[in-house]
Amino acid sequence: MLNLSNEMLSILRNSISSQRPDLLWVIEQEEMIITEEVGDKLRDALNEELLQNGLNSDESPNQLGFKLEYLIDYIGRYYF
Repeated sequence: MLNLSNEMLSILRNSISSQRPDLLWVIEQEEMIITEEVGDKLRDALNEELLQNGLNSDESPNQLGFKLEYLIDYIGRYYF
């Protein structure tokens, strides 16, 4: 089960809502248990959000980008 702060959970929810609303069921479960397949889909959605909203004009991560990178890594570590 993922253990995220309210802020990170909100960022995850907003990103999934924007990029892959079909995956909202994953984070709306009482216990967020993520398989490798679902984890890859979540990470892909977060990567898309990072590319769209998480980079400065020089392509360095902005404040949101750093948080998205954290979530991508965190979810990856969950099932690796």
